Amino acid sequence: MTRIGIQDRLVPGTTLSEKYEAARRFGFDALELSERPAFDEARAAIRARIPVTAIAGGYRGWLIDPDPDNIAAARADIAELLDLAGELGTGIVVVPIWGRTRNLPGIATGRTPADDEALFLEGLRPLAEHAERTGARIFIEPLNRYQNDVCVTIADATRFRDAIDSPAVLVVGDTFHMNIEEADMAASLAEAGERLGYVQIADSQRFEPGAGHIDFTQIFSALAGMGYAGDIGIECGALSGEPEIVLPRTAALVRDLIRESELAV
Repeated sequence: MTRIGIQDRLVPGTTLSEKYEAARRFGFDALELSERPAFDEARAAIRARIPVTAIAGGYRGWLIDPDPDNIAAARADIAELLDLAGELGTGIVVVPIWGRTRNLPGIATGRTPADDEALFLEGLRPLAEHAERTGARIFIEPLNRYQNDVCVTIADATRFRDAIDSPAVLVVGDTFHMNIEEADMAASLAEAGERLGYVQIADSQRFEPGAGHIDFTQIFSALAGMGYAGDIGIECGALSGEPEIVLPRTAALVRDLIRESELAV
């Protein structure tokens, strides 16, 4: 059964347990962890037996960082987080880099695109083997062209996933980024097929679903049509109103979308 998670930073509460209790009260099943680094959060979730849909990043540096020390930190942190994710029965959302792109002036990595891709795969391969041993998963997420230029579309993420060819490596579909990059979001998700391991949803301006102009009916119809049974995480930049008002409405909207799309199949 698909679980609906909410990113912890969007939920009121001082401790992770308080956030989870609030999330449950609002209608969610689990939390998506977002602290960076996420070690303490993940350990708290293990101790309190809090269900987690994903660890969203949560590591230092980037796998194609211009600084070799930051690459080493990213590789080490992801490996350690995979141990924790295995205990939680979840995965880690991984991107090549955030905030470096050739599509804006002066903030590229300093390498060629081919070298960036090779470095990303070089980092992923041993991490995929580690994930297989721990029972964790790696979710490769495409980010829009203004935040990176290596993994931009679902097709890009699928290509990297296929190059690694590990059952522990899957693809993320994030509707905020997809709204910028995909000509047909539903078709892109369907093309990923069984390689789609996690879905993050936010609306067009990165508020909660229902606050913008994205047609979520088509997206959920595509997920139902392909038999998607993975988790869904609400990952917004901010909420359009107070959490006590916005989040119960969001949880109800997503459950309605799931139910209606399943009935239509």
